[in-house]
This record gives sequence, C-alpha cells and structure tokens, in this order.
Amino acid sequence: MHRTYIFFQKRQHCQEYNYGTSDKYLAIKLHFTKDEFDFFRYGGTTKAKYETFTQRNDRYFFVKAARKYGDEIIDYFVSNYISNKTPYIKDMNEDSYLQWRKRIDGLTYYFKIDMEKLLKKTEGNFDKLFKCYRRQHPPILKMYMAKKITLETMCILETLLNYSKTLDKNIEETYVWPTVKQKILKYKPFVQFNKDRMKLELRKML
Repeated sequence: MHRTYIFFQKRQHCQEYNYGTSDKYLAIKLHFTKDEFDFFRYGGTTKAKYETFTQRNDRYFFVKAARKYGDEIIDYFVSNYISNKTPYIKDMNEDSYLQWRKRIDGLTYYFKIDMEKLLKKTEGNFDKLFKCYRRQHPPILKMYMAKKITLETMCILETLLNYSKTLDKNIEETYVWPTVKQKILKYKPFVQFNKDRMKLELRKML
C-alpha cells in the first residue's frame, strides 16, 4: 500500500513537471506569435489547464524535451522559435538549439564579426547602415534578410540605438520590415549582455 502510494505520488509529480514544460512551450509560442502576450510580464505561464495537457496526444514530446534539457528548456524553445517560423513541439530539433547556444556563448565575438561585415558594406559609414534610400530597405536590413548577419546583432543594436523607430518612419513597404521588427522586439529581452561593454566594443570599431 505504501509503495503504491509512493508510485502514484511520483507519477503525479512527473505529470505536473511535464505540464509545466508544456505551459512554458505555450507561453513562448504566444510570446512570439501574439503582440499582446509578453512572456516576462506573465511570468512565463499561461492559463492553460492541467487537464488539457493530460488530453494532448503529443505529451511524449514534452516529456522527452523536459528530460533532455531540464533547466534549459526555455532556451530550447526560444532557439527553435527564432530559427523556424512556427515550430510545432515535435518538429523542434537539437541542431537549432546548439547553433543558438554557440551564438549566445560567443555573443560579443559574433557581434564584432557582423559589425565588420556591415561596415565593409557601407565603406565604414555607420549611419549609412540605417539609410532608407527612396524609402526602401536600409543596408542593415538587407544584410539580415540575406543571412549575412545574425538576429542577435539586430537585437543588440536595437537595444543600444532603438533604430526601429527610425526605420518605421522611413520604410514604405508594410510586410517584410514589420515582420522582422516584431521578431527583433520579441526576441530582444532574451538576448542578455553587458550594455556598457558592448557600447565600448562598438565604439572601437567606429
């Protein structure tokens, strides 16, 4: 009787833990797909019911992810959301996470590499990166769209300069830039770095 009670107690604990993983997944999904939802404002949780999770046919994928990534599960979800358009839990993959982890661990290094590419593109003219000739996309956006620089670099510069407001005023088209801007603004809070240090690195290159 005692062993049976312990078994069911452990089983209940595991189910609740996996439900928590599912809830974090939903919170990340809402954060990146809904303007009105903010992962940090809502404490990384949703109003999804525990009973709803127990009825999901894809529970196994949450169990698998929770066991493998543990405390890094939010990083795993975020890395897949910025790498893929709207990833479903079963389509998320470790490659996206590992590539993201590499960029985050070497954030300053990759930022400097990206800045070198950007400044080479504009012949050392930093302000020119944000110039919208004939109300078209500026060089920085073109470089990002061509996958020449990382999303992290776009976020770092947005944090330091708040350049999106300038582009809002100067870009004429109403689909590509708004979509990219939303991704930058949604992802930016997850890109943590020392602002003073990054400003110093930027000044050294200018």
